[in-house]
Amino acid sequence: MHDRTQTRREFLANSGLAFACVPHLPIGKIAAWSDGKSGSSGWSHDDWVNRVREEIPSLSKSIYLQTGGVGPSPGAVIEEVKSLLDFQNQGPADPRFSGPMGRIEPELRAHLGRSFVADTEEVALTHSTSEGINIVVWSLNWSSGDEVIISNQEHPSNVIPWYVMRDRFGVVIRTINFDVGTSLLDEVRQKLSSRTRMVSISHVSRNNGRRVRTDESAELAELLRRRGVRYHLDGAQGPGCVGVNFHALGCDCYSTCGHKWLLGPKGTGAIFVRRDELDRVLLSWTGAHSHETMDYEGAYRLLPAAARYEFGTRALADFAGFDRAVSWFDEVGWKNVYERVDALVEHAIRRTKSASGFSIASPEDSQDRSGVFVVRLPKGYDSQMVYERLRSDERILASPVRRERDLRLSIHFFNTRDEIDTAIDVLTEICQ
Repeated sequence: MHDRTQTRREFLANSGLAFACVPHLPIGKIAAWSDGKSGSSGWSHDDWVNRVREEIPSLSKSIYLQTGGVGPSPGAVIEEVKSLLDFQNQGPADPRFSGPMGRIEPELRAHLGRSFVADTEEVALTHSTSEGINIVVWSLNWSSGDEVIISNQEHPSNVIPWYVMRDRFGVVIRTINFDVGTSLLDEVRQKLSSRTRMVSISHVSRNNGRRVRTDESAELAELLRRRGVRYHLDGAQGPGCVGVNFHALGCDCYSTCGHKWLLGPKGTGAIFVRRDELDRVLLSWTGAHSHETMDYEGAYRLLPAAARYEFGTRALADFAGFDRAVSWFDEVGWKNVYERVDALVEHAIRRTKSASGFSIASPEDSQDRSGVFVVRLPKGYDSQMVYERLRSDERILASPVRRERDLRLSIHFFNTRDEIDTAIDVLTEICQ
C-alpha cells in the first residue's frame, strides 16, 4: 500500500530540513516591526533591520556591498531549494511528487505578476537576465543595415549579443549617452532613424546607478510604439533595487533575474512580454512545453502566454526558492525596502562628499538614483586595485565598474549606515 500523498508544503513542514538552520518569520511579522510597531513582540523600529540581517548568513562574514553582482540569499531561500530537491527525489516521476512540483512554475509566474504589475500570461521564467535579453534580441528577423539603439552604460550581456548580430546579420549598433545629466528622450530621438528596429537599454545602470524613470520610460515607449520600434529594458539591477511596474514602464519586454537584488537562487530569472506583443516577439529557440498542441505532421500551436518562451526540463526547486525569495520581500514589505535603500544612499552621498578627494559618479536626485552607488576615486587610483584591497584586507565586498576610477557600492536595505561609513573610511585610508 502506498503512503498517504504528501503535498509539497506538508513535506516542508514535516521535514527536519525545512528552515533547520535559520529561524523563519511568519508572514507580516517583519513588516509590522518595520513600520515601527513594537506590540507584544517588543521589537522597535530599529530592531527589524537587525532581525532581517540575522536571516542572511553571509552578512556576518563581510560588509556586503556587492548585491549588484550577486545577492546573498536568506537562509530560508536556500532551505526551500534543499527541501524541494529532497521532496522531488522521493519519486521524480511519481504523481504524488511530480504533481506538487508541477505547480511551482505557474505559482511563481502569478507571484511575479502581482509583485511587478504584469498579467500572469505576460510572465515567462528564465535562468538569467541574459537569457531574457537573448529571447528579445533573436525575436526579430534582422536584415543588413537594420539598427539597434543601446547605451554607453550596458552590461556585456546587452552588448555581446549585439556584436553577434552585427557580425552575422549586419545589424548597426547605435549608442546613446546615458551618463548622469543627459536627456534620455533627446538622446534616443537623435539616434532614431527609419532603420531603427529596437531600443534595448538598462532600467538601472550597473555602471553609474542611473535609473530610467517610470514617466520617461512611458513617454519613450509611446514614441517608439508610434514608429514600430521594439522597446526592451534590461532589468538585472531593477526589482528589489527600485520599484518596478511593468505596465507603467510601457516597454514591450523586460528581462530580469532572481539572484541579485531579489536575493534568490542563482540560475533564476524572468522575462515580461506585453500581452499584445506575444505574437510579434518571435521564438528563435524552443522545444517541449512551449506548445499548447502539436502533431507529427507539422502542425503546432504555441501557448497563448509568455510561457511559450520556456522549454525543456526545468530546475523546479530553484524556481521554488525564487518564489520564496519574493515572498520574503512580501514579508519585509516592498515599501520598507525601497524607502530604506533610498535613505541609505542619501547617507552615502553625504558621507562621500565629506571625504576629501572623492566624487560621486551616480545621480544624486532621488528620482534618478538607485541602490547602485558609484564612488569616483581620486586621480591615480585604479578601482580594480582598490577592490582587491577591500576584499582581501578588509572583508568589504564592492565592485569595479566600467570607468577606470569608478567603484560600485551596491547598497541594499539590509546594509547599515555604519557599514557605509566604514567603507568610506577605509577608502580614504587606501587613497591617502
